Amino acid sequence: MNRTATAIAILLAGATAASAQSNNLYTSGSIQYDYLSSNGSDVSFAYADFAVGFGFGGGSSLPMGFELGVLGIASDSGGPFDSRAALFPTFWVDTAMGRFSVGAPRSAVSSAIQIPRFGGSRYVSLLLSSTIGVTDFVQLVGEAHSYGARFDGPIGGFDAGLSVHQFTGGASDATSVTGYFGRDYGALDFALGFEAINTGSSDFQTYVAQVGYDAGQFGGHLTLADSSSSSEVIVMVDAFYKPIDWLTLNAGYLGTGSSSELYSVNAEASFMKNGYAGIGYIDSLGGGGSGITTAYVGWKLNY
Repeated sequence: MNRTATAIAILLAGATAASAQSNNLYTSGSIQYDYLSSNGSDVSFAYADFAVGFGFGGGSSLPMGFELGVLGIASDSGGPFDSRAALFPTFWVDTAMGRFSVGAPRSAVSSAIQIPRFGGSRYVSLLLSSTIGVTDFVQLVGEAHSYGARFDGPIGGFDAGLSVHQFTGGASDATSVTGYFGRDYGALDFALGFEAINTGSSDFQTYVAQVGYDAGQFGGHLTLADSSSSSEVIVMVDAFYKPIDWLTLNAGYLGTGSSSELYSVNAEASFMKNGYAGIGYIDSLGGGGSGITTAYVGWKLNY
């Protein structure tokens, strides 16, 4: 994990320094380190989900550019994830209709609908990605690559997106189509999304709906997901309250019908504008105190 973390740190340091020199270079996303403990078992987990891009053009020519997305994980503690990374290089162009991207774009639905960080943890969110948002998850843990195209733009006053992905390598027979439709009304926003994957011998579909409210000091999301890989509809609720500017208190709930339920709480402090750190707790309802304690620190890469 040390070699992976060092490589990521060097890349981010270079991208951040360059972004201070040119308005055409940009970064977005975040990196985070998790420490989880439960019944004497510990997990150390590093997570990186960011993009580095360069745009040019404008004026008499169409704005266009290149972007490299990175999704990486590293763990020295075993468990379901080991150390690996996926790259998503794309070329994009902005038109009057919207943005068109070709190469290996991230799935449209995963960009529009975010899975909550239960207990503040990225580790738990990635576990949920094996059911919701499978396209990017397969490229990360399935040793597969993809090529495809994506569109994002306004349709009838709403935001919409569609992406198509053809997998190569470990999932060479699979094709994925994802999309979303939504709108941001200021404090209130909503999004509807879908993902359909065909492997040649079987089909998987996921439908997701998310409603969010953000009044600045408090807010939250309600997320519903119906996947053919699960017999139950997944219900996720997350809420936040900011008693002071630098402190956020979060609570979450996840239910899968009659199968299982869990809740989470965490407190998160921000520092140096883009930094954050927190502690949290995750347990099943009636779990009897045998839950998971989390501690984490991260950095937002919005430059």
